[in-house]
Amino acid sequence: MVRIRSRLAALAALVLLSACQQPALPPAPEPPPFDLGFDMKMLMSHVIEAAAEVVWDSAGEIVYAEGVQDLAPTDEEGWHHVEAAGAMIVEAGNLLLLPGRDPGKADWKQFASGLSAMGHKVMHAAKAKDKDALFQAGADLYSMCVACHQVYALNLPVKVDIQENTAPDNAE
Repeated sequence: MVRIRSRLAALAALVLLSACQQPALPPAPEPPPFDLGFDMKMLMSHVIEAAAEVVWDSAGEIVYAEGVQDLAPTDEEGWHHVEAAGAMIVEAGNLLLLPGRDPGKADWKQFASGLSAMGHKVMHAAKAKDKDALFQAGADLYSMCVACHQVYALNLPVKVDIQENTAPDNAE
């Protein structure tokens, strides 16, 4: 009789334990097929650098012998254009993390999320129409790009824009 009770108790315990287990979750769906038609150089030049150039060309001043040219936007459309460039930079950080682009290194993920953070700074400065904050965001973006390139793009040529030291026709 004791054996039957022991067996019934063990069976009841097994039934209770099996009822406590969570049902197996279905397997995670396959990620969508990403179009990685751009290699890293194309992504950098056609997306990231293009958006960053909008920021850098819209922040700060150029001092000429004839006067100072303020580069900050002067109308809603100009500020919106800078804000859109910031949004592209935010999303470019995400593009760097796509399977096939992400080399799986911790610093890569930090650089990519840092790029997105810089894009948010640009967007906030543009929304506030704060030319000083935009200048700082542009400087921070530049620093982030240089830091990443020191690790991942050692052999890239330095792009240099040479301008004559004369004021454009519309400078004050």
